[in-house]
Amino acid sequence: MRLRALAVSAALAMVVAVAVAGCSSTPDAAAGSASPTEAVAAFMHALGEKNSAAACARVSTGGQPLTNAGFDQCKEGLEKVLADLDDPNEIAQLKTASVTGATVNGDKATVSKTQITNVPDGYQNDIDLVKLNGRWYIDSKQ
Repeated sequence: MRLRALAVSAALAMVVAVAVAGCSSTPDAAAGSASPTEAVAAFMHALGEKNSAAACARVSTGGQPLTNAGFDQCKEGLEKVLADLDDPNEIAQLKTASVTGATVNGDKATVSKTQITNVPDGYQNDIDLVKLNGRWYIDSKQ
């Protein structure tokens, strides 16, 4: 379980690291979220639904939401990892994950691992977020 969670984190970091910055189109899924807690919960729920597009729509890199090739690369990378997510208990937990709070400082926020509940072992990590154009995104920092 923990190895799979680490693989999701590593895959997300890898695909975002090669994201193309500066493109102007947006993904089909609703981009960003209204709050940091909503962004993290929606990301976890998307993983449980094996919906890589919805998960990647919650991610930013280089101060920009993922778009075009970067968005496609994120989706492709997560699809490979999510193909191995087959434990019904883990899937059910991700679909119902909850986030109890966030520390917000201006346009930056952190959801600590203790604020993410009902997720499989290994999915509880501190998650940094950034507010871009009024919407919150998980900050890949890549």
